[in-house]
Amino acid sequence: MPPDATETKRRLLRAAVEEFATHGLAGARVDRIAETAAANKRSIYMHFGTKEELFDRVVAESMTELAEAVAIDAGDLPAYAGALYDRLRQRPHITRLYLWAGLERQRPVEAEAAEYRRNIAAVEAAQRAGRVRADIPAVELMAMVIALVISWDTASWSLKALPGAAGREPAPEHRAAVLAAVAALVRPL
Repeated sequence: MPPDATETKRRLLRAAVEEFATHGLAGARVDRIAETAAANKRSIYMHFGTKEELFDRVVAESMTELAEAVAIDAGDLPAYAGALYDRLRQRPHITRLYLWAGLERQRPVEAEAAEYRRNIAAVEAAQRAGRVRADIPAVELMAMVIALVISWDTASWSLKALPGAAGREPAPEHRAAVLAAVAALVRPL
């Protein structure tokens, strides 16, 4: 009986998520992915194509998973930011993949873009209804909300080392600070 290709693909994707989240696209090694997944390199190329295509798939699936787990309520962007913050704390590989993709791919991933289009449309509707400030374009407002949510992950290590900083991980108060910042940012003028 031939091996189960579905299970092999699942193991390869799990291994690829960890490899890409840890090392990025350039630093990731197909050999390590195959070894971690107890598969051979050929199976990666057979199921997913090139390393770049596998990276794009891992990023797209991670972003889709995030979008499905955290629904946007554009009229309550602080609550959305809180839910997004919580999910990213539970699944830190998603933030790392997001950052690696921004550094190394610098091209849109359609699955991610589709989720953003839905979110932007919701923010635009909330702006028209007067529930969210309208002087900042919705796409920029969304980028700012996301930046606030991941602000600790993108902060300089020198900043994180200063007295009063939590160090590597954000302090418990950080979530409240993010929500307060988002609330102030999106409040209608």
